[in-house]
Amino acid sequence: MVIRINKDFKRFYVSRAMFLGASMFLASIGMASANPSTDTFGSNEPTPVVASPQQAKHSIKGVVEDALGPIAGANVVEKGTTNGTITDMDGNFSLEVSPNSILVVSYIGYKDQEIPVNNQTSFNIKLAEDSQALEEVVVVGYGTQKKVNLSGSVSTINVAELTESRPITNVSHALAGLAAGVNVQGSTNQPGNDNASIKVRGQGTLNDSAPLVIIDGVEAGINTVNPQDIESMTVLKDAASSAIYGSRAANGVILITTKQGKAGSIKLDYNGYVSFTSPEIPSSMDPVSDYATYMELINEGYLNSGLKAQFSQEIIDEWRKDGGQNPLKYPNTNWLDETFKNSTSHNHVISMSGGSDKIRFYSSFGYQKNPGVMENTGFEKYNGRVNISADIKPWLNLGAQVSGYVSNMDPSAKYTESDKKDTSVDDVFTYASATTPGMVFRAPDGRYGAMNNGEDDAQSANNNPLARLNRVAGNIRKTNLRSRFVGTIKPFEGFSATASYSYEFVDELREKKPVFIDQWNFYNETVTWTNRGKTNIMNYDGKVERFFGDVVLRYEKRLANDRLGLNAMVGASQEMYRSRNFSATKYDMIDLSLNVINAAIGDATASGSSTEWAMRSFFGRVNLDWENKYLLEVNLRADQSSRFLSNKRTGYFPSASVAWRMDQEAFMENWVEKGLSNLKLRLSYGSLGNNSVGNYDAIATYANKPSSGSAFNYTLNNALVLGLAQAQLANPNLTWESTYMTNVGVDFGLVNNKLTGTIDYFNKKTKDILINLPAPDVHGTASIPKQNSATVTNQGIEMTLGWQDHIGDFSYGVNGNFTFVRNKVNKFKGKEKGGQSIDGANLIWEGHSINSQYLLRVDRIIQTDEDLALVQKMIDNAPIDEKTGKKVNPFAAFGTPQKGDLLYIDSNGDGIIDMNDREIVSDGPNPKFQFGLNLNAAYKGFDFSILFQGQAGVKAYWQHDLANTSSVRFGYQLNKEVAEGRWTEGRTDATYPRLLQSQNTINKQMSDFYLSNKAFLKIRNIQLGYTLPKSVTEKMQLERLRFYGSLENFFTFTSYRGLDPEISGLGYPAMKSAVLGINVTF
Repeated sequence: MVIRINKDFKRFYVSRAMFLGASMFLASIGMASANPSTDTFGSNEPTPVVASPQQAKHSIKGVVEDALGPIAGANVVEKGTTNGTITDMDGNFSLEVSPNSILVVSYIGYKDQEIPVNNQTSFNIKLAEDSQALEEVVVVGYGTQKKVNLSGSVSTINVAELTESRPITNVSHALAGLAAGVNVQGSTNQPGNDNASIKVRGQGTLNDSAPLVIIDGVEAGINTVNPQDIESMTVLKDAASSAIYGSRAANGVILITTKQGKAGSIKLDYNGYVSFTSPEIPSSMDPVSDYATYMELINEGYLNSGLKAQFSQEIIDEWRKDGGQNPLKYPNTNWLDETFKNSTSHNHVISMSGGSDKIRFYSSFGYQKNPGVMENTGFEKYNGRVNISADIKPWLNLGAQVSGYVSNMDPSAKYTESDKKDTSVDDVFTYASATTPGMVFRAPDGRYGAMNNGEDDAQSANNNPLARLNRVAGNIRKTNLRSRFVGTIKPFEGFSATASYSYEFVDELREKKPVFIDQWNFYNETVTWTNRGKTNIMNYDGKVERFFGDVVLRYEKRLANDRLGLNAMVGASQEMYRSRNFSATKYDMIDLSLNVINAAIGDATASGSSTEWAMRSFFGRVNLDWENKYLLEVNLRADQSSRFLSNKRTGYFPSASVAWRMDQEAFMENWVEKGLSNLKLRLSYGSLGNNSVGNYDAIATYANKPSSGSAFNYTLNNALVLGLAQAQLANPNLTWESTYMTNVGVDFGLVNNKLTGTIDYFNKKTKDILINLPAPDVHGTASIPKQNSATVTNQGIEMTLGWQDHIGDFSYGVNGNFTFVRNKVNKFKGKEKGGQSIDGANLIWEGHSINSQYLLRVDRIIQTDEDLALVQKMIDNAPIDEKTGKKVNPFAAFGTPQKGDLLYIDSNGDGIIDMNDREIVSDGPNPKFQFGLNLNAAYKGFDFSILFQGQAGVKAYWQHDLANTSSVRFGYQLNKEVAEGRWTEGRTDATYPRLLQSQNTINKQMSDFYLSNKAFLKIRNIQLGYTLPKSVTEKMQLERLRFYGSLENFFTFTSYRGLDPEISGLGYPAMKSAVLGINVTF
C-alpha cells in the first residue's frame, strides 16, 4: 500500500511503478464519475458535458497538493457544471473552462476550495486538512469524549451503518471480527436463542467471563435491543475506560447507544430483507447412508470384538438388491438430510424520526420471522421503541425512552442458554446417533417411520428426530418492557445535573403438552411404535424486574487562558434485580385440543423460586488536559452489593491513565509536514471487580430437598414428615474477585488519517477468584461454599490498522485487527498433582492455561507386524510387581492392543499404559490468535464489502460417535469418513482404527487422537448494494432507495470435523444465508 512518494524518498513508498499502475487503473474507473451524475432512470446514454455558450473556452492546467506533496485523485470541477476531471498521480490536471468560471477542488479528508479562474491558465492549489476527524466523539462511561483525547483502550463500531447493509438480527454477532481483543463465538445458532459468547481480552476468571452490557446508561441483555435501533457500540477494554463501572467491569464493558431524533423534517425509513437459509454441515459429518453397507460394517465391528454378527446375509442381500428403487420399503436414510431443512426468513423495520429545535423524537417498529432449519423450532419477534428528548427551558431538558418486544418460540426449541439438556432440540442431538439408515423418518404422506428391518434395534424408533421434534405442542412467549426517564438541568455554564430512573420487566410464559405420534414399519405397513400414554400439560411463568436510578453531576471548564482543561463528574446509583418463577404440571387431560391447565383432572406437581439482589454505587471521574497535549484521567468507584455480608460488602475500584499527544508538540512539526496526522501514547492502570456469584453464597441456606435426591424426611410421632436441613454452609468472608490491569498503547494516523492504527499491550491479573477448595467430609449433606482463592493472569497484544481513501468517485477501505492473548493460572490448589482439577479432558492446574487439555498421547495405529512388535516389546520389558514377583500386564488398564488399534505412549516411562500417562497437549479451548479483516469499496451508487473473521492457536478434545470414532453399536449411526478410513487386514494407510463394538473402549480413551484443531477462517459477509441516483429517487418522491444482496456465513475454512468450530460438540448447526434487501428513506 502506498502512502506518499517524492524524489528524495523521505516519505513512505512501495513502488512508483506499482503506484502508477494502480492509480491510473482507478483513475480510469473513476474518471466519468468525477462529476455529479445527471443520469435518468432507464437511460444508457452517456452524460453530456455542459458548457456555457456565452463564453469561449480556454485551457487551464495546474497541480493540487497538500503539505506533503501532490494529491492523486482530487476532483477539479467547474462550478455549476458537470465539466471536470481528476488529478493524476503527480497531482496534475488540465481542463477546458470558461475564463470567468470558478473551480471547485475537493478530496476526501480535506476542506473544499473554490478558486476563481479570472483568465488564469496555471494554478498551484494547496488543500488543507479537514479537522473533522479530530472532533469525532466517542461514547464512554457516563459521558462522551473526543476520540483524540481518550487515554483508555476502546473500540467503536458504527452499528447504524452496519445494519443498513447486513441482515443482523442479533446484536452480539455484530461484533464478530470488527473489534480487536473481542472474541465472539456462536454458542448456539438456533433462532431466538443464538446469543454469541463474548469475551473481551480472553478468559480472565474461572467463573463467568461475560462482559457488562450497558444500553443507554442501564445494564441490560445485549439482545434485548433491536439492532436497527442502535447508533453506535463502544467496547471498553482496559481499567482506565471501564473502572467507572467497578465491580462488574472486570470482563470488559459494552456500551450501546440507541438512535435519537434530530431537528428537521420528519424522516421515514424502511429496512427489510428476505433471507434464504440452509444449514452449513461439513461433509466430514456425512453418515453411512447405504443400509446394506451399514449392516455389513456393524457386523464387522461385532466380529472384530469377538461377538456374533447382528444382521443376516439374507437381509443385507435383500436391501442391496432393491438398490433404492423402493425407498419407502427399503430406505437408505441420511439422517442429516432428513433432520435439517432449508427455510426462508424475513425481517422488517420501519422507523420515523425528526423534530424541532425544542423537541426531537425517534420511533421504530420491527418484525422478524425465522422458521429455522429444524422443525417446530421457529421464532418470531415484534419490537418497538420511542425515544423523545425535549428542551423545556434553556436550562432544562427532559427525555424518555420506552422500548420492548414480544417474541414467540416454537415448543421444541431450546429456550434457555443454560447447559440443562431438557428440550426437544437437545434430545435430537443427544439421540440422533441412536438411529439407523434403515428407518424412514417421515413418509411422503406425512406418516412417521420406525424400523423397517425386524433385525434392527426397535428402540431406535423412539429416536426418530422428526418425531421427537413434533411430539410436543405449545409456545414459549417472552414479553419485555423497558423504560427510562431522564432529566438534565444546566443552572450555569459548564455545569449540569442529570437524574434518571429506569424500569425493566420481562415475563416468560411456557406452555407445553404432548402430541401423540404413531410410527410405522413401512416394510409391512404396520404401526410398531407410539408415544401414546399418560397425558399432561405444563405451564411456566417467570418474571424478572430491574429497577435502576442514578444522579450524575458534571462540570467542564477551561482554565489558565484556555491552556488547562477540566472535566469532572460525580454520581451515585442504586439498582435492584428481582426474579421469580412458578411451574405446574397436571396430568390426565380431558382433551388434547384444550390448552388450559384445568383441562387436566389428575395429579399435579408444582415448583417455584424467588431471588433478588441489590447494589448501591458511588463514582467519580476527573479529566485534565494541558493544551490538549498532556492528558490525565482518574476514576474511582465504590460498590456495595447485597451478595456479600456487611463487613465485605463494599469494594473500591480506582484507575488512572495518562496520554501524550506527541503530534501536537513543536518538535514534531517536521513530521507532521511529512504526513503524520496523529500520534498518541497511552498508559493506564486500575482495579476492577467481579461479583458474579450466587445471590446467597455468603450465608447458610436451608432446604427441604437437596439439589438431587430425595426429600429430607423425618420420623415424628411415628409418622413420616417433611423436614428442613442445611443445604449450604456459610462463608462470611466471601468478597469480590479483583482484577488489576495494566495497558500500554499507541494510536497513530498518517496522510491526513487515511492510514490509522492502534497497538496495545495489556496485562490483566484477577485475584481472589471463587473456587471450591478441598474439605473434609464432616459437612454432611450441606454443600461447601466457594472461597476467594485462585489467581489468573491474561496478557496479550492488540493491533488495528486501517486505510481509507478515494480517487474521484471511487472510494475504498481496508480495516484489519489482530489479537494475541493467553492466560495462566497463577494460584489454584497447589503445583503438585494433588492440586489438579480435572473435568474430562479439561485441566485446571497452577502454572498452566485454564482448561488445558490433559490427554493420553497416541504413537500410531498398529497396522503392520512391525507395529505389533512394539506391543510385544512392552510386554517383554514390563516391570515386576513387588507383591507377586511377576511381570505386570502393561496394558491392563485399557486392554492389549491388536492390529488396527491405537498404541498409546508411555509418557511417564513406568512401562505401563494407564491414565497416569496423560499430559498437557494443548492450552485448551480459548484461542490465542483472533483476527478480522473488512474490505469495502464504493463507486457511484454501487457499494461492496466483505468481512473475514478467524481464530488460531486453539485445539480442544472432541469425541463423538457421529463424527470421529470407530465404535459401532447395534441401532446406532456410523460416520462415512471413519468407515472409509478404518483399518482392515492388509491395509497400511488407515486413518482410523478398526471397527469395534462400543463396549470395547480401547480406542476411545481420552487421547490426542481426538484433539481437534478449532482454527478457522470464515467469510462472515459478502455484500453488494446499489443506491439509485438522486435524480431518479426525486421523481419517485423518495429521498433514498437502495437495493442490496448479501451472503452470510457462506464460506468456512477449517479442519474441524464437527458441525461448527465455534460450537462445542453437536448443536444447532450454523446457517448460511443468501439475502435480498431494500433500504428506503421517504
